[in-house]
Amino acid sequence: MIRKFFYHGICCVSLFCLTLSASAGNLYRYEDEEGVKTLSRSLPPEAAQKGYDILNDKTMRLIERVPPAPTEEEIAEMKARQAEEAERQRQQAVAEKEAAKQREKQARHDRTLMMTYPTEADLIDARDRDINFRKEQIELLSAKLPKLKQRLERLQGEAAERELSGGKISKNMQKRLDAAQEEISVRQRAIEKYQAEIKELNQQYQRDLERLQQLKDSNSAAR
Repeated sequence: MIRKFFYHGICCVSLFCLTLSASAGNLYRYEDEEGVKTLSRSLPPEAAQKGYDILNDKTMRLIERVPPAPTEEEIAEMKARQAEEAERQRQQAVAEKEAAKQREKQARHDRTLMMTYPTEADLIDARDRDINFRKEQIELLSAKLPKLKQRLERLQGEAAERELSGGKISKNMQKRLDAAQEEISVRQRAIEKYQAEIKELNQQYQRDLERLQQLKDSNSAAR
């Protein structure tokens, strides 16, 4: 009899606890279809899309505020921002990689400078040799130009006289005209090429001289 009463009591307590457990929990606060704030233990799907609050059912304390689900326009905008950020990061990675390559290239160039030119005077001597060689080539090419031009003018005069007298320019004369013009053009192009190289060499050697001075100053300061 006592056992039956004890067992019955345990069952009642258990049932009471289950009832409390089922009734305990959180509340949902949301706006219904008419825009009225509503409290409920269940959350309709349409309300979840509009956003809601989760409250403690005993203290009514706000536990979490869930924002409304994003619209299609907001989703599209978010994806666009994500794509822009991904592209920005890609470009930044490319720029950082290129900067690293340039630093390595500069470091190699610096090592070559220091090994090739122990002093600034060595660099200046190398510059003068390179530039003087090209100036000599320009002088050699230019020296023959006046005679070539005179020859071309003489041939052109002969061709003009022949045409004025009613004759035609022979194939041999045309070949001589073309050859004289081509030789002048070749020499002029070579002169222009050497002149461009002199300009470029002056600029490059000047940059190298300034960089060599910087490197030597840095080495002196580090000692």
